[in-house]
Amino acid sequence: MIQWPVKNPFIHPIKVQTEQIDGLNHVNNKVYLDWVEKVSWLHSLAVGIDQQVYEKAGKVMVIRQHELNYHASAKLHDDLLFATWVDLPSSQVKRTRHFMIKRPSDGKKIFSGHTIWVCMEVATQKACKIPDNFITPYLTNTEEKI
Repeated sequence: MIQWPVKNPFIHPIKVQTEQIDGLNHVNNKVYLDWVEKVSWLHSLAVGIDQQVYEKAGKVMVIRQHELNYHASAKLHDDLLFATWVDLPSSQVKRTRHFMIKRPSDGKKIFSGHTIWVCMEVATQKACKIPDNFITPYLTNTEEKI
């Protein structure tokens, strides 16, 4: 049983593919960033936040900062579990999404990181208060830390 830092993260399985392997015979570092983007969107879609929600609000969440930490190598054909969860907003305009990848075969943590997001009004391209409908859908997945 894989242990995560929170009780109920959103989890997406990943199988490492040939095109993701670099000259050192492990997953290339840039692939992790692709996975971060993909799994973030999958989580958002799973809670009902899609492009139409952003368009209707006239607001979007934009990336302010990424932190990516590589703990161990993932190899060709590894089966991995990618977990993500979103904290409650740390200010009126900002919130953090966390990531962690583990390999179930040995329980190793492969990758961890977080992204700081800022809400932006599309018309002005200035930071603005995060609307409730960008927060509430995640509350069932925003669990206290273990």
